[in-house]
Amino acid sequence: MSTAVQASPAKELGFSYKQGVNWSEYLDFRPVYPPSFFEHIYTYHAQKPNSSWSVAHDIGAGCGVVSAGLASKFPRVIVSDPNDGFVTLAQTLLEKDTASSSTSFRFLQEGAEKSSVDAGTVDVAIAAECIQWTDTATAIREIRRELKVGGTSVITHYTVPRIVGNNEAQKVWKAIWDEYARRATGPLLDHAVSIVNTALDCLEFPEGEWEGVRRIHVNAQGSLESYRLDSRSRESKVRDSEEVAWVEGDDDWADEQGLAWFKGYLATWVPVVPEQEIQHLWAELETALGGQKVRIETPLTIVFATKA
Repeated sequence: MSTAVQASPAKELGFSYKQGVNWSEYLDFRPVYPPSFFEHIYTYHAQKPNSSWSVAHDIGAGCGVVSAGLASKFPRVIVSDPNDGFVTLAQTLLEKDTASSSTSFRFLQEGAEKSSVDAGTVDVAIAAECIQWTDTATAIREIRRELKVGGTSVITHYTVPRIVGNNEAQKVWKAIWDEYARRATGPLLDHAVSIVNTALDCLEFPEGEWEGVRRIHVNAQGSLESYRLDSRSRESKVRDSEEVAWVEGDDDWADEQGLAWFKGYLATWVPVVPEQEIQHLWAELETALGGQKVRIETPLTIVFATKA
């Protein structure tokens, strides 16, 4: 079941078709959200004595990758994204992939900072891989508004995977991302990069409004440096009362890949770096890989908070 897409006024947005987003490439080369990702969410939410499981909201949903996972747990899922065409694509894919599900979907073309979702109606709101494109303080206030008391906010970000066990290949891979960072400039991209470089530590959850804040860093080698693309940054808003956990060696966020995959993965980031402009680096990476696949590990941050 689903309801029709509702549109809101268009504005300049991050990660749009205009910037070169290709969802087919995204689905082929970006990490798949594994069952353990959703288990982290459900475990946190279930620990509350009065937790309810009626409505989830996938904010900045793109083509609905996270929404599909939420559909296995929630009878109603709200799917929202501000970009033209994204929720229409999500609706097509979700109605095909969850045809046998009893989950009811509601599709909204709107941003995280101002939602038409009624106040106090959502059990779990998740913003996966999108918070950097928003006014984060406004988005977090809006998430709180739509959550029930005791409801769960989940904000997540994974960054560039690192190559493990081949130092020369990792050195070249890092140089490729240095080229990306040099091109990722301008007001919108400066804003986004400065947020993800902090591993979401710049997100603030004011006392009295939120409780039970928990920040989990997966495959980060015990350091926020694993998330840094360059020196752009923001002030940390992590309070002493918040829990911070480090999880290493999570194979759900690891894989083995070769040269074609590395090229495809880079192409899923905006702004797109034309392959021919860094051909010398791709040639160096090909030499370093020697025709072999290598292990990659993806650093992931999940930030939980409960509406007080």
